[in-house]
Amino acid sequence: MSINKEGHLKNKMPKNPALEERINWHITHTKNCSCREMPESIRREIEKRKKGELK
Repeated sequence: MSINKEGHLKNKMPKNPALEERINWHITHTKNCSCREMPESIRREIEKRKKGELK
């Protein structure tokens, strides 16, 4: 796995992020860096939303 240092500096996770902010951050991060996998909890939430299972 490689780290996109410039991407990490430009795309910092907000402090105390809401779920929506976490999802958006991880989507952007995954597109620009392969330093780690997206957390399972975030992937599940994205899948729920794709299926229209919003709470």
